[in-house]
Amino acid sequence: MPDDSALNYATANYKSDVISTNYKKSQSYIVPCSSSFRDRVTAFADSQGASVADLARGVLLLVPNETVMATDDPGEPDPGDREVVKLQSGPSKGRTLRRKPRLQLRLPIGYDIARLRRALSLALKMAEGEKTLSVESAGDRKQRSDDQAVRARLEEDIEQLQRIIGDLAFEPLRDGISSRSEALHVMGFAPTAVPDQKAIRGRYRRLALVFHPDSPFGDHQRMSQLNEALEKLTRA
Repeated sequence: MPDDSALNYATANYKSDVISTNYKKSQSYIVPCSSSFRDRVTAFADSQGASVADLARGVLLLVPNETVMATDDPGEPDPGDREVVKLQSGPSKGRTLRRKPRLQLRLPIGYDIARLRRALSLALKMAEGEKTLSVESAGDRKQRSDDQAVRARLEEDIEQLQRIIGDLAFEPLRDGISSRSEALHVMGFAPTAVPDQKAIRGRYRRLALVFHPDSPFGDHQRMSQLNEALEKLTRA
């Protein structure tokens, strides 16, 4: 049997190989962005005891890609938005350099820079309450689907009612109401009818529920003539 030192050496070399292999599968990304976006992202990461890469990784792992890509890309910094850095090594050590503000993070190979900006922007939106990440059960999804189906049927019913009401409603008089018979027509009474005040006001209230502009079937022109008809019939 191998002694402990040989086993420890083999184990250490194995771990080193695994770390080296995983390291090669990742890369360092430089993500140009506005200085305000950079500051907000780094401040949020610091407040969570996390790195910028942790924020991006969490969003990319948990949020569907279509949702990430539907998020607005904050974009690159404006031409006048630059940060000043002092070089710490190399032949130019000590010199200052103006460059685009940036975020630097290490993630698996293959991510697009704009996608990373979107992921970080989405992390901020969730932190600020503008977006939320919800966990749905199969029952939740079924209920949501059922609710959408009910809503679609209700919308179809409303459209059908609008067509029916449009067919049954009085045709607005082009020149307005000039006679009692025209007022009766607008109210839906026969031209020779003699309704009392209670019947007139009751009919008005029912028709106003239909034609008032705030109702789903509202019609400003018909409501105006309905008001004219009420005034003419209640004065008569």
